[in-house]
Amino acid sequence: MIRRHRYSCCGFAASVAICLAWPNVVHAQYVTEPEYLSVVNNMVTELTPLSAHASAVIRDVYQPYVDLLVLDDFDRIEDGLATGGLVPLPIDPQRFNVRVRLTGTSPIGEKDVAHQGSYVSARAATIGCLLDVASRVKSGPIEITSLVRHLDYQRQLRLTNANATTDIPTHALGLAFDIAVVNTPLRTVLEIRDVLRQMSDAGDILVIAERQQLVFHVVPQPSRLGWYSEVYTHAIAGEPWPHQIDRRISPTPVVTTAIGSLQPLPAWAEEWWAADNVPVDLPISVHVDAGDVPAPDAGFTGVTGRYFSIVGELLSSTWQRILPWNIG
Repeated sequence: MIRRHRYSCCGFAASVAICLAWPNVVHAQYVTEPEYLSVVNNMVTELTPLSAHASAVIRDVYQPYVDLLVLDDFDRIEDGLATGGLVPLPIDPQRFNVRVRLTGTSPIGEKDVAHQGSYVSARAATIGCLLDVASRVKSGPIEITSLVRHLDYQRQLRLTNANATTDIPTHALGLAFDIAVVNTPLRTVLEIRDVLRQMSDAGDILVIAERQQLVFHVVPQPSRLGWYSEVYTHAIAGEPWPHQIDRRISPTPVVTTAIGSLQPLPAWAEEWWAADNVPVDLPISVHVDAGDVPAPDAGFTGVTGRYFSIVGELLSSTWQRILPWNIG
C-alpha cells in the first residue's frame, strides 16, 4: 500500500524504541545497539528514492482497480479463500525460508486474533512473489508481519498505526506483504535489502522501506502477476521455478485467468437459478495486441498506459459487480 512517509525525528524515535525491545538482534550480530540502529536508519534513507518511485507506480497503476479488487470486510476474505481468489501461505512456511509472526509485537491479524489464520493469505501472485523473494535470501529466514487485510480491519489499524492511512490499500487488495526488519539479524536485513533492490531493478517488484514500522513493504509489479502466479503453482507442487523471466518471450502481454465462481446479480438471480445453471470452471486466455493498450495521450500516464491491460488478471478473483455477473 502507499504510505504517507513521515521522516521526522519523532517517527524514528518510535522505531528506535521498537528496536530496543529486541536486544538479541544486536547481540547476535556483535554490534552495539547504536551501531545497529545507525545502519538501519542509513539503509532506509538510502532507499528513500526507491520507495518514492514505488509509491508513485503503485498509485498510478493500481488506482483504476481498487473498487474492483478491494476486500471490504472479513466475509470477502473468507469468500476469496473459498473460491481461490485468495490462497493461504503453504503449510510449514519455514521450508520456504519464511517465518510468520503470529505472536509478539505487531503480529499478523493482531486486530482479529480469533481469525488469525485467514489473514495468513493473499492473492496467488503475491504469495508466489513472497516465496521467490525468500528463496533468494541465504543468511536466514524472512519474517512476515502482514499479508491480506480488509478495509474494516484497515480502519481499526489506523487508530494505532499511522502507516495504515493509505491512498492505495494494497494489503486490502491482497497484493502486498511486509518483511520485518525488527527481530531480524543485521546481516540478513542487509541481504534482504540487496535482494529487494535487485528484484526492483529487474522490474519484478515494487518496494517501500517504511521508517516508522521498520518493514519492507513489497508489491508485485503488475507485469509480473502472471509470472508469480505460476511460481506459486510450482511451489505448492513441490517443483522448482526459474528465478528470472525468459527475456526472449514475446513482449506482447498475455493475461491468463480463471473464473472461480460465476453468479448473477440480484436482479437476474431468480431467472438464472430457474434455468438450472451449474457452477462454471472456465479457463480464459486473453491475448492483448499492442493496439489495445491505451496511449498516454488517451488520459493515462505513461506508467498506467503500459500496465493497464496487464492487471486484468486480477479481475477474475474479485467479488464485486462487473457487468451483469459476479466473478469470483
